[in-house]
Amino acid sequence: MDKHFARVLLALRRFIAAPLPGTPYRIRGLIRIDNERIRVKLGGEESTEGFISLDLPVCQPGSDEQFGMWWYVAALRRFALHARATSQGNLAGRVIDGADLLASGILLPDGEVSPDDSVDYIIADLVGDPLWYEAEASAYPELYELTGFDLRSRDTLRVYLLYKERTIGVDLATVDSESGAPRSVNWWAATKLVSAINPEDSTLLAHEEHGAEDPHCQAVYDLTNWA
Repeated sequence: MDKHFARVLLALRRFIAAPLPGTPYRIRGLIRIDNERIRVKLGGEESTEGFISLDLPVCQPGSDEQFGMWWYVAALRRFALHARATSQGNLAGRVIDGADLLASGILLPDGEVSPDDSVDYIIADLVGDPLWYEAEASAYPELYELTGFDLRSRDTLRVYLLYKERTIGVDLATVDSESGAPRSVNWWAATKLVSAINPEDSTLLAHEEHGAEDPHCQAVYDLTNWA
């Protein structure tokens, strides 16, 4: 279980629903590319194209020591401000190497902690947030591990799961199929997902998207209309 990635995901999750300070950018994808890189996809609130991708290193330059989770928060804030100043058009569609940004001084090797971070830390620690207490990258670790996500469109979210020793992509609907309204916490995504990927059930196999190409997984399954 990659607890480092789980902690980074939890630390950055705040920027999914709210933009990075001083910018229009929100996280629209977060994927563990390999043991050395975590890719963050940034876009505007209404954007479904023209994304900016940033590959952030797992380990500090010239070391086997992993960056702490708060470094990613600070690094993403700095990069978003840089991207806004550069203009999105010059960066859209590109994959930016975070190691190069570290070498150039755009990103700093030491994380910058803001007053908001301090408040978040105190509340998370007191409430027992999993970010601080044995974070797992799964609600059902015996069945799957979340290795990333990618917002494919306004109503389709692809989640990447380590499942049966391979990575699969599962498309889930973010809106209710009948009303078209955004789904709420009452939808219980993990419960729905587990019922589909249960090894004793054939539901998942029936929804495989044959021919789908995604460099981040070995197979894609479309559950947008299933649950």
